[in-house]
Amino acid sequence: MNQKAMPIGRQGFSQLILLVIAGLVILGGGAWYYQQPSAQNKPATDMQTISTATQSSSVSVVPEPSADNTSPALVEQEQQANKKTSSITPTQNTVPKTPAQTTGSTKQVTAPADVAPPAPSTPEISCTSPTDTRHMDIFDSHAHNIIPKFSLSQMIAEMNKAGVSVTNLYSGTLDIASQYPGRFITFVDTPDSPQPSTWLAQGQAFVTSAEAMLKTGKYYGIGETNLRYWGGKGSAPTLQINVSSDNPIWLQLMNLSAQYHVPISFHFVPDDTVANAAFERMLSSNKNATFIWAHLGFNGHPLNRTTLSDYLLRYPNLYFDTAGIQNMQNPLPMDNSNWARLMPNGRLDKDWKQFFETWNSRILFGSDAGGGGNGLERWLNYSSNASDGAPADAIGHWKSLFSYTDQNTARNILSANARELFLKDQKKPYNYSVSSGGKCYTISVRSESSVSALTFNPSTRTIAFTVANSNDTTGNAVITIPIAFGTNFTASVDGKRVKSQSTSNSTDTTISLEYSGGIKLITLNATE
Repeated sequence: MNQKAMPIGRQGFSQLILLVIAGLVILGGGAWYYQQPSAQNKPATDMQTISTATQSSSVSVVPEPSADNTSPALVEQEQQANKKTSSITPTQNTVPKTPAQTTGSTKQVTAPADVAPPAPSTPEISCTSPTDTRHMDIFDSHAHNIIPKFSLSQMIAEMNKAGVSVTNLYSGTLDIASQYPGRFITFVDTPDSPQPSTWLAQGQAFVTSAEAMLKTGKYYGIGETNLRYWGGKGSAPTLQINVSSDNPIWLQLMNLSAQYHVPISFHFVPDDTVANAAFERMLSSNKNATFIWAHLGFNGHPLNRTTLSDYLLRYPNLYFDTAGIQNMQNPLPMDNSNWARLMPNGRLDKDWKQFFETWNSRILFGSDAGGGGNGLERWLNYSSNASDGAPADAIGHWKSLFSYTDQNTARNILSANARELFLKDQKKPYNYSVSSGGKCYTISVRSESSVSALTFNPSTRTIAFTVANSNDTTGNAVITIPIAFGTNFTASVDGKRVKSQSTSNSTDTTISLEYSGGIKLITLNATE
């Protein structure tokens, strides 16, 4: 039987349309879903601010989830990484840093092997070592002859144990010096016993005798003369000798110092205004005389480095010696406590270190062995501990003290200054070892001034050092610099440009310049 198709009503047709549309949506959504990358291949962020950059770069910068958990160490690493990244050239595919990337700490993803990392800088090395005075040459510029209490052979034995090559023996004789050639020098003696001082009592006759001795060329100076001397046993010394420094006989002896180019040595304590005024007149009366002020000036009175520096600034031919200070071992603030001023707690005081280094060419080492009321005990304990009457190992005290200074200072004070002043040896250059590019180089300075505190900055190739000389003088320095540091330098004194001359060869650049007196800072800057 034939059946007729039932017509679709308006409502049924609408439902059919809805079913077709739904099917199409389902089919289209599934196809879209399966075209997406898996979650495992998705980046940790899809921020548009870095997507373009990462497409053209082999290095990715991925922000951490939160900046709140960033440790200071990571922040420091990031800062160091940023510094290194900023120095990479554009051809190394750097990742531009965007504002979004600065909101948190970042970590660097390892670059592909074909991208070379920046070359690490060469670490600087230390080219200096502590000053070792144990085997340095020593010239004792101040000791006393007390034969027969202590024989010449005993002196030599003590000198040998202490490492002392030469001693200036006050009250010595040419006969003593001849028995051990090269081991002793001696001065024209100015005896002050019995009182009044023998040299002063003899007057003009003594001056004539002193000149005859100097004419032989076998005497190396005049003195030690006591001008203002405090002495005596116990804790309350008394003024035992007080000779006006500008008396005519003494001024004539001072003139002999200038005439025969030998130093004149004296003991003077600057504790009285009248005596000090006469002393200043004496120092100013002949600029060609050379003076040695014994016992760092003050002897048993409290040392004052400001006063010493003031005298050195005003009188270019003035030297100090260190004689006997090691014997003043009382604790502060007692009398005779000057060693504690220099070496509190067994280490060189930093201000005295600066004084010794600043004026290293104007100070002489002296022991004062044989001097004072315990002269025998001082010789017995020159390098030993054979007596309770003096501090043990006098020379060892000063070796220890100068081990806290730089090498040039220790060398000059312990020996080189005396050899230059007495034996007329050529002055040694100041040599400094500096580091650059992982290697050690030597910078050398030749100058009649005291040179100290040389520094070198390898980044800027800047050399700086201090020179010290008396006011109203002109100084000169010749600096030899490794060619690796450059061939062209500008020179400044206390920050002001000065003229300089330079020459170069295959190994070094040599610069010479002049400067006015006083304590000055010399700076050399490479310009190439």
